[in-house]
Amino acid sequence: MIKTTEQLEIRWGVSESPFGKMFVAESAYGITHLSFFDGDEKESLNVLRGDLPKSDLVRDDGFVGKMAKRIFSGKSFDEFRLHMKGTPFQERVWQALRKIPPGEVSTYGKIAAKLGMPGASRAVGSAVGANRISLLIPCHRVIRTDGGLGGYRWGMGRKRALLAAEITLR
Repeated sequence: MIKTTEQLEIRWGVSESPFGKMFVAESAYGITHLSFFDGDEKESLNVLRGDLPKSDLVRDDGFVGKMAKRIFSGKSFDEFRLHMKGTPFQERVWQALRKIPPGEVSTYGKIAAKLGMPGASRAVGSAVGANRISLLIPCHRVIRTDGGLGGYRWGMGRKRALLAAEITLR
């Protein structure tokens, strides 16, 4: 995880994706935001401003269009550098999410147990919900212990579509 309070230039923009409109932002350290949205990008932009308030935000939809092509090219998400901003616990959870193979799912409880904290499933759920880099930190791969899909910040339809696409590509 990169912790920075320095003023950064953040390139951001909007692109179409197989799962609807996508907002991506990248600093010199890597992708710092990736979200899906309906309507306009104002909410995603406000979250980015709140997370990195000292940064200069530069809109670059062309750059994001190229990034979207790379993201959906079928290559491993491990090739992308990420600029995560969270607590040490959140970072541990996000790293655990990145280890869940495409097309597979895990539960909050299993992730807590893998982190050596079997009673921390609610804390894991909170960390999953704080994820700002959708898809590349695959929070959509986490379901409830009872097999229910649980929630998804960017809509349950998208969560179902992401999981179905990954199962199809396996």
